[in-house]
Amino acid sequence: MLLFSLQPSNITLLWLASGIGLVLVLRVGALALPVIFLASLLANFPGMRHEGALGQSWHVLIAAAADTLSAFLAARFLNWQLPHGLQRASDLARFSFYVCVLPTAISDMLIVLNLAWGGYIRSAEMADLLRDLILADSLGILLIYPLYQAWPAQLPHGREWGWVLAALLFCTVLLALDIFGVSGWFYFILPGLLLLVFRVQPGGVYLALLLIVGAIVALSAGNRGPFGGFSPEEAHFRLLGFVFTTTFVSLGLALKYHQLLEAQASAEHWYRQALHDPLTGLLNRRGFTPLLASEHQRVKRSLRPSVLALIDVDHFKKLNDRYGHAEGDNVLQALAQVLKTQLRDIDSPARVGGEEFAVLFPESNSAQVAEALERVRQHLATHPLRLGGEAVTVTFSAGYVEFAGGIEGIEQLFEAADRGLYAAKAGGRNRSVAAT
Repeated sequence: MLLFSLQPSNITLLWLASGIGLVLVLRVGALALPVIFLASLLANFPGMRHEGALGQSWHVLIAAAADTLSAFLAARFLNWQLPHGLQRASDLARFSFYVCVLPTAISDMLIVLNLAWGGYIRSAEMADLLRDLILADSLGILLIYPLYQAWPAQLPHGREWGWVLAALLFCTVLLALDIFGVSGWFYFILPGLLLLVFRVQPGGVYLALLLIVGAIVALSAGNRGPFGGFSPEEAHFRLLGFVFTTTFVSLGLALKYHQLLEAQASAEHWYRQALHDPLTGLLNRRGFTPLLASEHQRVKRSLRPSVLALIDVDHFKKLNDRYGHAEGDNVLQALAQVLKTQLRDIDSPARVGGEEFAVLFPESNSAQVAEALERVRQHLATHPLRLGGEAVTVTFSAGYVEFAGGIEGIEQLFEAADRGLYAAKAGGRNRSVAAT
């Protein structure tokens, strides 16, 4: 009230208490209402001094009741219209009307009638004052509630705080230029805020918005801001229109951009889920086949060979029957982990069937792959797994085929590697066999 007050001193251009009251009711429910009433009573009493203690008491009580009613209605309308809060840009219109404008219009009507009744304002001033009060109270909710909702999960982190400070400094310079007579520069505050939308978490945008709007209104209330050259009524409306529009647009873009980022992250997550095996985290057949096709085309151009290997856990059904499916899953996960750690970073293992794995070895020949598969086999032989409380040595059979730009297709490569795998099983398992 000290920063944003007009005359009488309890009328302000920015009423942050409306947003704080909403948050209090959302946090603690009806217990917040007497606290809001008492706070408003104490805040309004000095500014509503009037001849006659009884008359003054009535007017102060009505003003406190109106502030309390505003917070109560805003919380009820929010739970009714947006039970999950302000999540999407499309929610902003409903939020602005039902949570900001409608509750404050009801309470501000009581306040204006009360002021007119008490002789604090003339009847001719009622319409303009009502308009300014609704904008000031709605602005308080628009500035406070999104920041509360974003706290602390969506606050900036690391270098993002540097962008927030840079935006605040940029806007401070623009305001200073306007104060010292270089008019018009403060309109570039909005582009500065919009650039911040694409650099930091939404909470950082809301925090910067609160501080910048607060600074503009505080300067204007003291007749030092960019609207000092107009009549008081016109200056107040121009100011509130500018800061309300700036706040609304900034909130809408921040919500929309955050929504797009979440949608992109979700799409990438589900795309990854569709191409990866959930048990082992390796590529599945759907993800592995395009990778193999791309490598096949590269080999045709470069004529440098690559190798496809198929790996099958030996006697996997017996392991499942003896130790249970949970331990069988542990075997598959263990083999996947060994493939990740024992092969090169450029090699691509995948789970393409129940207990069947495939590995693409780019820029490799059959001799090199034979050594790699033997390294994996030796690691499993020297590191038994604990299955059902027993130490069990897991083995595998593998078939592999080298390709170097021939006319064969992807299915022919799988068939050739599968022939090698069949030969390895027929030869006693626990070995790798090359196929032509």
